[in-house]
Amino acid sequence: MAASGSLYYNYKSFFSIVLLAIADADFRFTTIDVGAYGSESDGGILSRSGMGEKLTQNTLGSQEPKPIANTETVLPHVILGDDAFPLRTYMIKPYKGNFLSKENRVFNYRLSRARMTAENSFGILAARRRIN
Repeated sequence: MAASGSLYYNYKSFFSIVLLAIADADFRFTTIDVGAYGSESDGGILSRSGMGEKLTQNTLGSQEPKPIANTETVLPHVILGDDAFPLRTYMIKPYKGNFLSKENRVFNYRLSRARMTAENSFGILAARRRIN
């Protein structure tokens, strides 16, 4: 299969089409991009997609910055990314390395916990669309 010449053949040795999506805290997909080759990197797909273009130009239509609950601290909305994505003003990602400070390890843990909502959104989608 790897010799088929298909760009949809990924590093896990099967054919795939990439679904790149942004999900909110209520497990709803707010923006999606479908159709990239399975052999491409997630960061590369995002940078070449319409979604990535709009994020870079700040025209995706995301919500205005809001105060944190019960405070006056106003923060912008951001995308929670994993290590496959580049650090951008609209995206936060974990710190790299094995010897991180306690603060950075705590940040990575909390970011990972927050990203579970997006991961669960994909799980819910897969369960609803499962073909038997």
